[in-house]
Amino acid sequence: MSFLQDTPDVGTWRVPVTLNGMPPVPRAVVIGLDGATWSLLDRFIARGVMPTLGRLRAEGVHGPLQSVIPPMTATAWTAYQTGKGPGKHGIFDWTEPVPGSYLYRPIDSTRVQSRTLFEDLSVRGRRVATVNLPLTFPARAINGIAVGDMLCPSKETPGFTFPHSFKGELDRIVPDYVIDTHLCESEGDILPFLDRLRAMIEGKRTLIKHLMGSEPWDVFCAVWVEMDRMQHCMWHIFDEQHPRYDAGLNQKYGTAILTIYTLLDTAVAEMMALAGDANVYFISDHGFGPCRYKVFLNTWLAQEGFLAFKKGGRAQRDRLRVARGLLGRVGMDTRKILALAERFGGRSLVSGDSLSRFAAEIDWEHTSAYCHGTNAIRVNLAGRERSGSVSPDQYGDVVQALKARLLEVKDPEGDRVIHRVCHRNELYTGPETDNAADVLIADHDDSVWFYYSEGEVPGAVFEPSGWASGNHKSDGLFLAIGPDIKPGARVDDANIVDILPTLYAALGEPIPDDVDGRILRTIFRPGHVQRPLWREAEAWTRAAGTQSTANDSAITERLQGLGYLQ
Repeated sequence: MSFLQDTPDVGTWRVPVTLNGMPPVPRAVVIGLDGATWSLLDRFIARGVMPTLGRLRAEGVHGPLQSVIPPMTATAWTAYQTGKGPGKHGIFDWTEPVPGSYLYRPIDSTRVQSRTLFEDLSVRGRRVATVNLPLTFPARAINGIAVGDMLCPSKETPGFTFPHSFKGELDRIVPDYVIDTHLCESEGDILPFLDRLRAMIEGKRTLIKHLMGSEPWDVFCAVWVEMDRMQHCMWHIFDEQHPRYDAGLNQKYGTAILTIYTLLDTAVAEMMALAGDANVYFISDHGFGPCRYKVFLNTWLAQEGFLAFKKGGRAQRDRLRVARGLLGRVGMDTRKILALAERFGGRSLVSGDSLSRFAAEIDWEHTSAYCHGTNAIRVNLAGRERSGSVSPDQYGDVVQALKARLLEVKDPEGDRVIHRVCHRNELYTGPETDNAADVLIADHDDSVWFYYSEGEVPGAVFEPSGWASGNHKSDGLFLAIGPDIKPGARVDDANIVDILPTLYAALGEPIPDDVDGRILRTIFRPGHVQRPLWREAEAWTRAAGTQSTANDSAITERLQGLGYLQ
């Protein structure tokens, strides 16, 4: 493919020049800003912290981008890649149940039950590239280059890049490439944390500039996760509107924190300069806001009588913690123990509920519901759960009781925090829906975060958020700019599943008819005629259950470091 010369300045667009009498092949750049929200960035733009984003916002189409329910990273980025909701793509959370036990394992890209846009466009002869897009590890085969995301334990892990041979080139381009980092939990770690974020940004800047300048891409996607990392643990420092705003920490570190946003703004400018004649789409997986409280749903379920503890269960849990720690030192985690037990016929003696710190202290015969998942509660259903206590004819009554009583939950100030509770069939459609939790909190006070864990159940339902001072919200960020995009406009009804069909329409590619999204027609310039083609979706035939357990412990540790797991 030939490329246009004389790349335009940021925000300056012209009609693409034809090459050899043929119209140029449409191209697209997708810039992911994980956790970005206009409610915060508009304030930073007004203060001059992010001038590039401010110019693009004024000159393109912008507005909120509705996330999935619940608004969480793994589910939302997969919705973008597939154009489908969780009921079709199969990713509901960072973990999924291990059949026959109360254990959960971390998910990765092998659990996505759909072809992604990058695989689909590859089949159609398009050249694609992705950098740091969540749920692309292990990398699937594409016509182009893929560099893995935060789930990858290290650069040396098989599947970090596609093709595998690109790993050598990556080491040459960015020898010290940093995949991700743990969150900051103390003042002493603030400056080292910011240094780690800067290293992440600089490494990706170098890699992205190399790929955008040397690869013959048709669609290029890169995700910057640093905003999300900052906002999870530093919202109470940089946002004076946080209920526990710390003016002292802001005076010490506020300027240093804002330099990370400015550095990201510079990275955006560099990508825009390399985008050439492509339409550029900015998206975030979810929005963000201040967090006041952690809410422990298993504790609430115990207080409400849905969950019961064993006599002596806490002592058993404590013994298990020590045993697991000793086994971990020799490389034996829970899932490896289960695999060995099953291999040698001892699975009935070494069960998942005997190896899980959470499950070890639960009296399952007297437990009707438990939480494991973001905003999610599972019914302890007989015939499905290992020690199910709720018969199928009782299932509906338990669901209704959970829905009614969750709506009555109040914070320590006496205010209700949950506004809508749904059964999974009310939220999702598609063949994977039955794999979702039974009851989900679909709308709640954004300043509380519902926690779950495979560890012990805390003693209190509400706990001050502390350094977990930022929380996901449903209203993410959308911005589009380019030769086909209407200038200076606003869109208010965009959803993250709409990105794929909109991209395809602009690229002139036929859209699979099983997507949940729609084309955002109002973002295009007058006269830009949309004649989208639709095609029958191909059946997804990737074998289920191919996920390796080799990286489970490392992925779990990474998710714990990012605050997603307790």
